[in-house]
Amino acid sequence: MNYRSYFKAEWLSLLRRKQDTLNALLFFVMVITLFPLGVDPSAEFLAPAAGGIIWCATALSVLMAVEGMYKEDYNDGSLEQWLTSGLSVTLLVFLKVLAQWLVVVAPLLIVLPVLAQMLFLPMSVLGVVMLSILLGTPALFFIGSIGAALTVSLRRGAVLMLLLILPLYIPVIIFATGAVRAAQLDMAYSGQLAILTAISLVALALSPVMAAVSIKASVN
Repeated sequence: MNYRSYFKAEWLSLLRRKQDTLNALLFFVMVITLFPLGVDPSAEFLAPAAGGIIWCATALSVLMAVEGMYKEDYNDGSLEQWLTSGLSVTLLVFLKVLAQWLVVVAPLLIVLPVLAQMLFLPMSVLGVVMLSILLGTPALFFIGSIGAALTVSLRRGAVLMLLLILPLYIPVIIFATGAVRAAQLDMAYSGQLAILTAISLVALALSPVMAAVSIKASVN
């Protein structure tokens, strides 16, 4: 096994296991659809709050996707094969997270333009929202992979994982919604997007290493 074949196998496995992706997508759609019905359907309320609604739905959908990221691999012994394959566990973690990010985020971006209309989000701001998702969600996935790796050997580790990583999601949501709000007010938003990019890059650099250490500890 080499890195290319592993990434291809992981990609095909995620495509075959459509349920996880569909659950994240359906949750994303349901949160955005039900929010106006449960709070206030007026354009005066929804338009300013659209960025926050979309990003909260995105963060919760990512949580659903990453919670069991390593569970199946742990149960079927794949994680043990990682350790004996001679390949870098850190790089395998990176490739796994990358594949999951591509499979989950792409459908969210496809349905987002339709859902944005329900929230009265101006089309001129939609591009900023989508860009913030592209720049910010890698941080959510990489941070989530740490929590998933730490709790992979626990039978009921979902709640613990949420407690561990939710506080780390808050800065991403703050800067992402700040960029959207600035765009709505015709203000500069490049600074918030730059910080989002920096957070994702830091998470990319640190998360695979930390997740690899956690996986080795859980398997051994």
